[in-house]
Amino acid sequence: MPRKKGSKNRKSVVLSVAEITKQITEQEAVIATIKNELDGVTASIKEQQLLVRNKKKELRKAENALAVLNAKKAECEAIEAAAAQKAEIENVVTQLISSGKTAEEILAQLK
Repeated sequence: MPRKKGSKNRKSVVLSVAEITKQITEQEAVIATIKNELDGVTASIKEQQLLVRNKKKELRKAENALAVLNAKKAECEAIEAAAAQKAEIENVVTQLISSGKTAEEILAQLK
């Protein structure tokens, strides 16, 4: 019967204690480096989250200010429209009075 792939007849490599210690220190150095990078990334993420929060607050304030300004604009437009309508009515009344119409005829004309 043929042997399976990956024969078990390999020679085992015997490492010395010094070599194993060297590999352990290398792995510990790799782990320390990765932990430092992870701490840096975590700090960066926290800074970015704080920046996002602050920008959202600024955005809300700006949107509120815009809403207030739009309300003031609408109020001013309403006042200007009322003033224009009043001026137009006064102009019409003045013309009707100069044409010799009576007060009752002027009121009937305005309605």
